[in-house]
Amino acid sequence: MTIHNMAYQGQFWHWDMLLTGLDWKYFNWRQMEFWDNLNLLKTGLTFADAITAVSPRYAEEIQSQPMGCGLEGVLLQRRQDITGIINGVDYSIWSPETDPHLASNYDASNWQTGKATCKAALQRELGLTESPQTPLFGFVGRLVDQKGLDLLANVMQRWSEERDVQWAILGTGDPRYHELLANLAEQHPGKIGLSLAFSDALAHRIEAGVDMFLMPSRFEPCGLNQLYSLKYGSLPVVRETGGLADTVCDANEANIASGAANGFSFVDYEPQALEEAMSRAVMMYRDQPEAWQRLVGDAMRQDWSWETSAGKYADLYTSLAARRANSRENIGETS
Repeated sequence: MTIHNMAYQGQFWHWDMLLTGLDWKYFNWRQMEFWDNLNLLKTGLTFADAITAVSPRYAEEIQSQPMGCGLEGVLLQRRQDITGIINGVDYSIWSPETDPHLASNYDASNWQTGKATCKAALQRELGLTESPQTPLFGFVGRLVDQKGLDLLANVMQRWSEERDVQWAILGTGDPRYHELLANLAEQHPGKIGLSLAFSDALAHRIEAGVDMFLMPSRFEPCGLNQLYSLKYGSLPVVRETGGLADTVCDANEANIASGAANGFSFVDYEPQALEEAMSRAVMMYRDQPEAWQRLVGDAMRQDWSWETSAGKYADLYTSLAARRANSRENIGETS
């Protein structure tokens, strides 16, 4: 069984047990029952031969509160059977080399000119001041607390007044964030480009046109936009949680020296922590162009395709099949 998000559990009235066609003997606290309700996620966790989560860090986080969402005890009992495997990216869809939605295609060898063209086109499309040197932050996703919108809104309200930066934001969600962001965009024309909608094409253009991509999530089982951003050379600024912690390596001195760095990260879920990470990104972008260029090039050359992830799933499934076959043989010998 693969867990994508522990918050969605499939809980139902206990009498819905009749709809499953399963014997009532399974409706007990060890298997299918959860606080007098039928819980289908708990059922899967209990009966699965193996459990996978969509990142190694998330696989660890869900074994304790609050990330276990009440089922951390079940997961602790199955901890020997839990594996974290990062999701992959389909580079036939998400690659700046072939992306049909972009003003200019590019790769790791010519990204400076390609991204400059995409940035100018995005600024025009979203009504931003066309300024090649102004740092442009992007955000694509649900406008909800889980995605860190409370942190982002806090920083945006101050930075829109105090800093020479721009924002490209695409998404829908909580009406209060719709109103807050719309008001900010109205108050700061040319600095905040906002689309309260769903647009796959614009999502591609934001990935290509921004300099940094923001994912200050409260929790994130895996995350895909940070992986898109790496491929498109838009350095991610993320909170160290779940798959974000597994895929984005902070640009501190040691990580830059070793070639492991590919973005900027922070730990504490506080506006000040997000602001500090964003400030470091802006400082490098403006004051250390050679370091920035190296970081972008290293990020774009990383491979987060499905090939690696699929291989890990295949290895796991093969081991399960072998275990089942051995189990049958042992049963045959004892009988």
